[in-house]
Amino acid sequence: MQNGLPGSLESPCNFWCVPATVEHRAAAATSSTTSAAIVAECVQNFITAMDSLKLNMVAVDQVHPLLSDLSSSLNKLTILPPDFEGKTKMKEWIARLSKMGAADELTEQQARQLHFDLESSYNSFMAALPTAGT
Repeated sequence: MQNGLPGSLESPCNFWCVPATVEHRAAAATSSTTSAAIVAECVQNFITAMDSLKLNMVAVDQVHPLLSDLSSSLNKLTILPPDFEGKTKMKEWIARLSKMGAADELTEQQARQLHFDLESSYNSFMAALPTAGT
């Protein structure tokens, strides 16, 4: 007994501290849940953008917001590198669309190329995701 307290009660951590494993496990679970939600958001945005092109929604004011949403969700996902194919292609398309008027429409060739870029980026995105158990 030191300072009038039993040995096990001398340190304030004996009363107030949480073991690091408990704190880190909670943080990892929260991070995992957040990442899963962002992945789902990215998938949703990819599919929405590809479907809109299939439905012949090719006006700039229809396509631009979809690509902006996709780009934003891809940027939230920290497991993707800054030079990830999907990020760079979406930036290029957004820049291209920003130079056009809202009522302008993509040509058939542009729409086909955008759909190809979206599909290619989606496949790269899915390949970049960690598999279960890793």
